[in-house]
Amino acid sequence: MSLSLRPVAVDDLVDLQPLDAAYAREMGVEPAVEAASLGFFARTGHAFVAESGGRPQGAVLAQAVWDGVRPTVRVSRLIGSPEARRVLAEAVVKSAYDAAVYDLAAEVPAADEALAALLSAA
Repeated sequence: MSLSLRPVAVDDLVDLQPLDAAYAREMGVEPAVEAASLGFFARTGHAFVAESGGRPQGAVLAQAVWDGVRPTVRVSRLIGSPEARRVLAEAVVKSAYDAAVYDLAAEVPAADEALAALLSAA
């Protein structure tokens, strides 16, 4: 499957909400994909959708934050197929690097060992 990347948009709600709901149920966390959250993350420059054939296969919701000392890109949610998650992890790392942000923090549910390993590798 060939994946393309693009910035997340509010219009992705219909496709991403079921992916996020399934992930939230599986990991025992609250859903993160809502119209308001997509509207926010669409403006961050660090949130992307991986799609194949025009259909979203996953998404990463991330934003840059500044603590007064160093900027950090904070990943709130990374969902999708294993290949989509790999491509999205690489994309958020590259977008952080391109913005001269060298720290990455991610909220990873304890049950998602695969995501923790993927982000450590990226």
